[in-house]
Amino acid sequence: MIAIIAAMMEEVDALLGKMEDANKIQKGCQTYWEGKIDGHQVVLVLSGVGKVNAAMTTTLLLKEYQISKVLNIGTAGGLLPAQSVMDFVISDNVVQHDYDTSAIDQEEGIGLWFHVDSHMYEMACEICSKSKWKFHCGLVATGDQFICDKTLLKQLLNKFPKAMCAEMEAGAIAQVCSLHNIPFVVIRSLSDVAWNEESAMDFKEYVKAASEKSSLLCVEMVKSLSCL
Repeated sequence: MIAIIAAMMEEVDALLGKMEDANKIQKGCQTYWEGKIDGHQVVLVLSGVGKVNAAMTTTLLLKEYQISKVLNIGTAGGLLPAQSVMDFVISDNVVQHDYDTSAIDQEEGIGLWFHVDSHMYEMACEICSKSKWKFHCGLVATGDQFICDKTLLKQLLNKFPKAMCAEMEAGAIAQVCSLHNIPFVVIRSLSDVAWNEESAMDFKEYVKAASEKSSLLCVEMVKSLSCL
């Protein structure tokens, strides 16, 4: 079964609108929606914001269901001047940018890195290309911190100059999936861009629109993955 993890209810709602026979199930502290996308069985779960919530949710998910692949969808903040709101970012790698044991491990202790599934990554990029959606492929940076000003932005890019976007869950989901040998990929639609002063003015509106766009790519991914 393919699992889809989203952090915010706006992201969940966008995908629920595209699911068939969605059945809401409460298991302990976790809420799941079992259903189908284009006739293919999936389970959708709301993680909540932040690395601890994401790690706990992914662990419980893998305990409750026989999961073959994980799609982590949702929104993120863009980190590059050339990006625009609603662009996609497809992860080739994920880093926990606030992980730092450099006091004892030197440079090797800066960031906790994870590789996504190469086939799922290539599939997401191909879908974006065919759909003519603007997208960026590269590093997704995760931390328990909203990158909301230029000082934080510059600090992050100084450490991780290849980072394409910043968000708060993917690195934890990546860590749990990697430990359990579950293929995964991270898909983000940009709800704001740090260099663009206007992009944060209507953030809630952007989040809703970006969530809707993220769900479109997720649907196409499920269709393609289910045909393998």
